[in-house]
Amino acid sequence: MRAVRVLVALGLLVLVAASPAAAHKGGKAEPRIAAAVHDTGRGFERVATVRLTDIDSGEPVTGATVTAAAEMTDPHLMRLAPWPLAESKPGIYRARVQFVMPGKWALTIGVTGSDVVPASARLSFEIKPPAGGLGPPISAPALIGAPPPAGQAPGLQTLPTRLEEAIGNRDILTMAILWLHGLAALGWIVGVLVMAVALSAQPAVLAESVRGRLATAYRRWGAWVHWGFVPVVVGTGVYNLFYVTPFDLVWRPGGFSQLAAVPFGRLYEAILFVKLGLFVALLATGTRVLAHTIQVAAPAPSPGAGAIRTLVRALGPAGLFYLACVPLILAAAAALRYVHILSHVARVLSTS
Repeated sequence: MRAVRVLVALGLLVLVAASPAAAHKGGKAEPRIAAAVHDTGRGFERVATVRLTDIDSGEPVTGATVTAAAEMTDPHLMRLAPWPLAESKPGIYRARVQFVMPGKWALTIGVTGSDVVPASARLSFEIKPPAGGLGPPISAPALIGAPPPAGQAPGLQTLPTRLEEAIGNRDILTMAILWLHGLAALGWIVGVLVMAVALSAQPAVLAESVRGRLATAYRRWGAWVHWGFVPVVVGTGVYNLFYVTPFDLVWRPGGFSQLAAVPFGRLYEAILFVKLGLFVALLATGTRVLAHTIQVAAPAPSPGAGAIRTLVRALGPAGLFYLACVPLILAAAAALRYVHILSHVARVLSTS
């Protein structure tokens, strides 16, 4: 029991001390691309402006490498070499570019970087002839001087953004953590039932020789393995709060109004709190089952009591409540993952 108390205390300490952060802290931001091409009033010179914000947190994406390549679609077909856009303020990237001739153009924007999920978008625009005539011909586009001064970026159009489909190292790590989280949770849930059967002196569930060997193994090393799952579940759960949650969580009741703009945000957080509450209930009742089963055994039931009645007596009220919570927490976990997908897809579609 002393070892169990230590493991449970460590798990709860991690859960309480952890402070959830933005969904992509320590990972890679998923950029939402908005862009515009503005006329400078000087011939075919234009200012290309791109704004990057994280799809989940809405924060500006800084330090990215942004390039743009222009392609004329009408009246001729013409492709121009890509050029870089410099970051003039957090999340705003600009360049002044001299185009070749008037017509309908398409700007292909590429975003890369060590802290950014590769993304691309396409903006269509038209260059009309200057009022004073076409002016002298220009053989090729060129980056003209430095980007314009920092400031607001009016008239930006949010573009459908295509994120890179390749699975990165962070994705593999997250999948491994989710797998470990589910495996540890399943091991601990099943372990409580094994514990109740192994340590209970009621002999009708298993043959006494089998139960005795199981009880000996549990006392020697099984308890450490079983209750060692608790800090693993808590630790991987905290990782999920840091890196898997699709938006910044709100922990103050008065702050739930902030989630009004997040698709399924309130529903997601409500399910999350229910899941955390069920986990605490499971932890409390599982500990109570342990205390119940290691006490002095009650008199053995009559031979006709049956395995079900014997198991019920071995579990006790806390164990029965524990069994009732198991399908509920599994349902909450499944609902949380489904709503997570809905929220993420809704945020992406809202940018189209």
